Amino acid sequence: MTSNDIAAQYRSAGGAIVTVYGRGFEYRAECSGCSTWTLSGNLKRWAQNHAQRCLALPR
Repeated sequence: MTSNDIAAQYRSAGGAIVTVYGRGFEYRAECSGCSTWTLSGNLKRWAQNHAQRCLALPR
């Protein structure tokens, strides 16, 4: 997805960015530091919780 599809971004404890992408019915959340991602559940909550715990540095 393109940068225009960004729904929310959170900065992790290590400085990486956790992004929620979305367009229509396609949504995903991913961490730019540790490359963890998910497609299911409450993505904004997942991204915020992951950002609080992830210590990965930005890539």
